[in-house]
Amino acid sequence: MTATNGANGATTAARELGEKWYEDADVKAGIRLLARLARVAEQTCQSAGVSLPQYRLLVSVSGRAQRASELATSVGVSRPTLTSLVDGLEQGGLLKRVPVPDDRRGIRLELTEAGREATARTEKALAIRFAQLLCDRADVVDDVRDLVAGMGKALDQERHVA
Repeated sequence: MTATNGANGATTAARELGEKWYEDADVKAGIRLLARLARVAEQTCQSAGVSLPQYRLLVSVSGRAQRASELATSVGVSRPTLTSLVDGLEQGGLLKRVPVPDDRRGIRLELTEAGREATARTEKALAIRFAQLLCDRADVVDDVRDLVAGMGKALDQERHVA
């Protein structure tokens, strides 16, 4: 990998690493595993009463107040899709739009009590489902925990840079 200076250098280095990883069977299997896990997460969220994008929105709203464009980015959807998600969650009584006092056009989103309960219910369902997948594999639980922590830090860092 080449030395990097600035965002363009980091992007080039990441591309080079990605090209190298593409040839690695373990990395390819890991990428495919992530797609399978996304499906497990989607099914689990559905069983708890929300879609995976709705869950991501509920979690993002519970964290801190954000503008719609920031929220769309953190949830990983377009602004029109965000509006649709917000409308559905508001109609379901899980969140509410609240005017921003110093901005006539601004709104912020807040979870309702039902929204907090739905978030907790979904997180519990996800934790149980993933524990079921690993219950016979105590030997890998610490590795999975380390991987999740590392990827979480990388995603958080990426969000702060963007």
